[in-house]
Amino acid sequence: MFAGIAAGQEASAQLSKQQTSADVVPTRSPCLFDFERGEIPNCVRESANRDLFIVPEFLKELRFDSHGLAVVRSAREGWMYISRTGKVLIKGVPVMDNWADSFHDGLVRIIRNGKYGFANREGQVVIPPIYDGAMNFENGHAVVCKGCESRPADREGEYHLFAGGTWFRINTKGKVLGRVPPPVVAPATFR
Repeated sequence: MFAGIAAGQEASAQLSKQQTSADVVPTRSPCLFDFERGEIPNCVRESANRDLFIVPEFLKELRFDSHGLAVVRSAREGWMYISRTGKVLIKGVPVMDNWADSFHDGLVRIIRNGKYGFANREGQVVIPPIYDGAMNFENGHAVVCKGCESRPADREGEYHLFAGGTWFRINTKGKVLGRVPPPVVAPATFR
């Protein structure tokens, strides 16, 4: 635990040295990384080249996984994955079980302009957001759809269902492997 705190403090110091107040300004966007603590005002900053960062003093409070990523929610950007330096690597991550969707086979779903795609842990979009719906990867394959719609599930809550459209199976490189029948239940996420 102390190593994680020390790493967070070191990353915070490194970020502070790299950027000055002249090139990073608050976006006026609060963030959330701990439900018990609640939203923290003005914790997201934007650099002159429009990269987003978490304010350095909060880095030591984030819970980083074994890949060096932490989850933060911004009111403006939604769920995001953050590096140890505080840089936002992945934004537009859908909600799953009241938290950011997780990585499956090294990829996480992203939503851009209402379309689904996938990004890797380095923040690279490896499958462009061209699908109207997407299930998570499992054993190297994901089921995606074009022309499907997200509809509320029968019960209340964050879950929606994908319905209609044409369904495909893709690999982790985005190659379409063929058409598949629509899943019996295709849970979407709350956007």
